[in-house]
Amino acid sequence: MIAKDEELLLFGTLPKLSKIWPSKIVIMMFIEIRTLKVGILIPQDNAVLATQTGFMRSAGAIPIAIDTIRRNHLLDDYNFTFVVKHDECDEALSAGYAVELIRNHSVDVIVGPTCSTPAITNVIENSSISDVNMVYSHRLEDSSSVNIRKIMAASIQRARIFALCFDNDNDRRNFFLAIYDMKLDTDEYLYIMLDTRGYGFGQRATKNITDKNNYQGTIPFYIDQNDPTDGRDDDAMRAARRAIAIDFDMASSVGDLSKFNDMVIDRVFDWPFYCTDCNSSFVASTYARYLFDAMYAYAVCLNKTITDDPNDYRNGTAVADNAPGSFQGASGEVIFNRNGLREAVFVVLGMNLSDHVVRFATIKNDKDGNMTYYSDVINGNAIWSNRGGNAPLDRPVCGFDGKSCPIDVLKSPLAISGMVIGVLLIFFAFLSIIYIIWAKRKEEERLNQQWKIPFGVLVKQIPKKPASQSSRSLTSRSMSVSTKITTDTLPDSEFFDLYYLDRDPVVAAIHNIKIMLTKNDHREMRKLRNLDHSNVNKFLGLCVDTSVYMSIWKYCSRGSLQDVFMKESITMDSFFMYSLMRDILQGLNYIHKSFLEFHGNLTSDNCLVDDRWQVKLSDYGLERLRMAERLPPKKIVYMVKRGGVTPCRPTITNIADFHPTFIHLIRDCWSEDEKERPVVDQIIKMMKSIIPGSNRNLMDHMFRMLETYADSLEQEVEARTKELESEKKKSDLLLHRMMPKQIAEKLKIGTSVEPESFQSVTVFFSDVVSFTTLAGKSTPLQVVDLLNRLYTNFDHIIDSHDVYKVETIGDGYLCVSGLPHRNGDRHVKEIADMSLAFIASLQTFRIPHIPSETVQIRVGMHTGSVVAGVVGLTMPRYCLFGDTVNTASRMESNSKPNQIHMSGDAHVAIQKFSGYITEPRGDVLIKGKGVMETFWLLGRQDCPNKG
Repeated sequence: MIAKDEELLLFGTLPKLSKIWPSKIVIMMFIEIRTLKVGILIPQDNAVLATQTGFMRSAGAIPIAIDTIRRNHLLDDYNFTFVVKHDECDEALSAGYAVELIRNHSVDVIVGPTCSTPAITNVIENSSISDVNMVYSHRLEDSSSVNIRKIMAASIQRARIFALCFDNDNDRRNFFLAIYDMKLDTDEYLYIMLDTRGYGFGQRATKNITDKNNYQGTIPFYIDQNDPTDGRDDDAMRAARRAIAIDFDMASSVGDLSKFNDMVIDRVFDWPFYCTDCNSSFVASTYARYLFDAMYAYAVCLNKTITDDPNDYRNGTAVADNAPGSFQGASGEVIFNRNGLREAVFVVLGMNLSDHVVRFATIKNDKDGNMTYYSDVINGNAIWSNRGGNAPLDRPVCGFDGKSCPIDVLKSPLAISGMVIGVLLIFFAFLSIIYIIWAKRKEEERLNQQWKIPFGVLVKQIPKKPASQSSRSLTSRSMSVSTKITTDTLPDSEFFDLYYLDRDPVVAAIHNIKIMLTKNDHREMRKLRNLDHSNVNKFLGLCVDTSVYMSIWKYCSRGSLQDVFMKESITMDSFFMYSLMRDILQGLNYIHKSFLEFHGNLTSDNCLVDDRWQVKLSDYGLERLRMAERLPPKKIVYMVKRGGVTPCRPTITNIADFHPTFIHLIRDCWSEDEKERPVVDQIIKMMKSIIPGSNRNLMDHMFRMLETYADSLEQEVEARTKELESEKKKSDLLLHRMMPKQIAEKLKIGTSVEPESFQSVTVFFSDVVSFTTLAGKSTPLQVVDLLNRLYTNFDHIIDSHDVYKVETIGDGYLCVSGLPHRNGDRHVKEIADMSLAFIASLQTFRIPHIPSETVQIRVGMHTGSVVAGVVGLTMPRYCLFGDTVNTASRMESNSKPNQIHMSGDAHVAIQKFSGYITEPRGDVLIKGKGVMETFWLLGRQDCPNKG
């Protein structure tokens, strides 16, 4: 039978009894339902704790936990009753109420109290920090900046690392503002914020504030939510950079937290509390999740206990023994150790260099009490990134007062004096050695590296290409009869390149090798650079800081002998050739008597001619470079290389005015046997005996030749000049027809014509109505004749107006006024008058081959800004760019036969001039523009035109 004090009614089972047969009722009446009495110690009137652990904002978590317990079938045979006591987090009250709950109410379990003293002492006991300064007040009534400064002024005398606990986020923000004002936000200080709300650096938002540094749906605590704000959020944030937060890990919590908070407030009005003075507009307390987890954890432990022995439900020891384990709660993963204490999962949070809140590490204890530290970042030192990567010291090196620095024996005056003297002696000895080595090396560099030419000092010669000139200038080059080869006309090749060295043109011979230069090579370079003779081209040095070596030689403007011989315009008499031969022999004789002893590469390509017609031998020396260098194919002459009894040699015919002895002398020099070749001294003596007066200057001879040539050339130049002037007039006339005169003049003198922007011009577009029909009735020649007559008529009209004809495309006609010569606001008047004249002229215009047909045109005009410039290399044109051109074209395409269609901007511009008759056309849908208000230009009052 059922005892009277035992309850059957539980979670809605009684209403269903009326529908159950009596036999079944008898069966159910033997089910024993036990009641668990739960005592709750929770504050209610404490203003500070009301929002965190207060009854009205937290108690609703109890019935939610009961629902979850039932849903998971943990305590199906148990009912719950509750006895609530409000201890206000007062330890004395908590102790008294606990005794009352046990003795008077015989509760099975007590949930609470929420006082923090045991937790604080436990943290201190387990801390690895040796110097802990405990500044604690059970209730900090005065959290003003003055009081915080007073506390910190005393605390910094004993600590540099502070563990912080705050009752609310306003106190936390005020604290960091105070340390900012006290300049305690340096790398020397560390502030560890201890919290169990899962907010980290955040706070619950009381108004709509968004911030990039939010964490778990909160906003940073340093943001002032008061209205108005104090404007010191940045100060609080700078101080917060020196803080880290250790808080519960809420990332693993189950369910929707916001939904849970709403349910907490809703359920406090229902069973079992039936709160009548609670406020539904309240926000759930911070620790309601932990109250849920506490109740659910008790059910889990009790479920394990009664599974072993149903009568042990009041056995606290048995319940505690079943505590180890884990489950996912509202506050994250809940882990109990062997002592029945929760091993929370903590996260370490801080601010990175970008002032973003970052999760640096996770601290987790398992049920055996073993703590594991997981780094959540790749770089373990990232937590100290705001401090240059260095962790703060718990005790400064020199103590908290700065007077406890370790004594350094070496800082005694005697030791310091000895060290200074010793260091100075070593230093001066070291300097002396360094100076001697430096001076020796500088001397070696001066002697052995005078020939080195850095590539950076060489300025590349850029030839002026005709194509690049035609885009900006139409000036023509004058033809020269000189045989001088300029740097503009001499192209580069794979064997040499042209540069400027100190503004002097030089030739860089390219050696496609890169070998290690020895001291002997340095010595040879220095000697080569010292060679100086009027018939030996000057060797300036070697460029070694490029991918390949380049030997630098003085530039000879007339090129090589081969270049001179290839010039058909040069007349060579016997004296001219004798002079060239003499220069070659003089240079070769100098080389043979120098340290080189031979040239080794004497060809007509290496005999250069300067601007004074003096031959200079070049490309000598550099023996190691030439030995390592591969010869180009053109220098390997197969027939010469093959040799033989009769080696291949050029055929020399008898030359008029040339001594035959020289022909025999040349053939002797070609001998394969070097012993049969005459020496240079013998050749020089032979030349002096053969050529009387061979010491004459070649330049004087050339001048006499040029004077004779100039006399005959003068008359030819005069005739050519007249022809040139006549052709110039014709080309100027043609050029002025192609583009504006002022633009053409700039191009003629070589002035750069840059694109120019014109703020206000008027653009004219027209085309022939039904041109396709007219063209279909005409032959191609008749179409050309028709357009020529029509446009000639228009061109005559343009001549009487300040209008520039841009171009004609088929039957299209494009004009503009206001550029390139700006005419103020008159451009719209000029276009309007010209348009009226065009239409008026068509009244008398007839098509020769179709007299019955008349020509009609559509006209469109628009006023606006354009950019004009010369475009193109071949047939350059002066073109217009801008939306104004497009709009004028749209006006023309939407016009009517013999009507002048003008935009609103053109209509506004024409109003500045009286006498013009316009008529609104209304809003017109213009392609690409949308709806535009346009107008018809009908004519002028003195001569109206109705089209």
